[in-house]
Amino acid sequence: MYEWARTSADTGLVADLNYFTDTKVKIRRDETQRAVKKVLEVVDSILTYVNLRDKRFSHQPRSAGSYASGLKVSKPDEFDYMVQLEGLPRFEWKSVSPPRHYNINETGQIVRTSEVQLPIQVADFGTRPPKGYHLLWFTDNSHGDCPRAIRYSGDMTEDDDLVPLKVRSIFKGLVQEAIRECDLKEKVRLCNRTHGPAITLKLLIGSDGGISVDLVPFVPNNGIGLPPSVLETWPRMWRRWPPADKVEEVKRVGIVSVAKDNLYWQTSYQLCEMALLEGIDRDGGCRKQCLRILKKLREDDWCRSTKPVVSSYHLKTLLLWECERYPNSTDWSREKLGERVLGLVRELKKWVNDRVCPHYFVPEINLFKDKHGNLKDPENGRGFDHVDKKLSEFLNEPRRLLRD
Repeated sequence: MYEWARTSADTGLVADLNYFTDTKVKIRRDETQRAVKKVLEVVDSILTYVNLRDKRFSHQPRSAGSYASGLKVSKPDEFDYMVQLEGLPRFEWKSVSPPRHYNINETGQIVRTSEVQLPIQVADFGTRPPKGYHLLWFTDNSHGDCPRAIRYSGDMTEDDDLVPLKVRSIFKGLVQEAIRECDLKEKVRLCNRTHGPAITLKLLIGSDGGISVDLVPFVPNNGIGLPPSVLETWPRMWRRWPPADKVEEVKRVGIVSVAKDNLYWQTSYQLCEMALLEGIDRDGGCRKQCLRILKKLREDDWCRSTKPVVSSYHLKTLLLWECERYPNSTDWSREKLGERVLGLVRELKKWVNDRVCPHYFVPEINLFKDKHGNLKDPENGRGFDHVDKKLSEFLNEPRRLLRD
């Protein structure tokens, strides 16, 4: 293609992408403010009640997810909040440990067993949780200011392990009680979803099915920052992104433990990722715009499924890797919007073809697989092959699909 023709085509694609952003991606600020106000009123009422009944759960939620990062697209109908466990005794993370003598029975209850019948790897001197997961173990000298016998007894622990299933069950029961005692039954429904770490509420607001709110219990990192295994490889030796001050901020923020699994805590880098995204476009770049465009295309065309193989989290991971590949501000100028979006889609297509989505901080974790190493490819015709076809269609005629 001649240079003048290529430039003209690039300009047209940038114009279409900006139009797509203005008409289909952006959410109305006044609508969002009203939704946030209503959500916070309900969440504050529930968590205040929960905290009065059990001081271990903080009454101050921490906003997370797409809205907190300024990446929400379409309607403000989903919000995520993290609820911290407070007053914890001294604890240790255990990635290798002696066998645990408890498990979950068929009815979902913790029971004593001769050994934990889990899909765990056998190490030289114990058992190892799946990659990206760990145990939280209260040490023998963990009484301190918050005696374990008073605050963290067997209702949350087993063999001195803080058990995610027990934490989540207690929290869910208190949330359910709060809805009843705070006269919120006409406004709020507690969803009986069994999978995932969140307690999901449906706020019966508006005429479009209401607002979904996820409340996720988590354990802070006890001031340890990032794991040593991550610090050995991140920031990567060749990197020119993120800048040094952002690296230090991420190290301070560190990781948290989320009640993702029933028996193991998931190592979550969500707060680190939020720190990386905060102020990412202070140079006037288009990084967040690119991500929001991809998220909207994913929702509306690429992955129209209740269990999409490409999630919003996969796209956020994609952007972080692409920022390392293109560290210069000039690479993300507004004039390069079309080039960057197409580059992101090409890389995503490669990931989909290879069935590999490398975790940004722990690349050996494939985010397209579950904790057992099984590929999350549904048998409903909406799996990786379907997404690959959709991505090819976009790359072949991006402007036509943006205008549809």
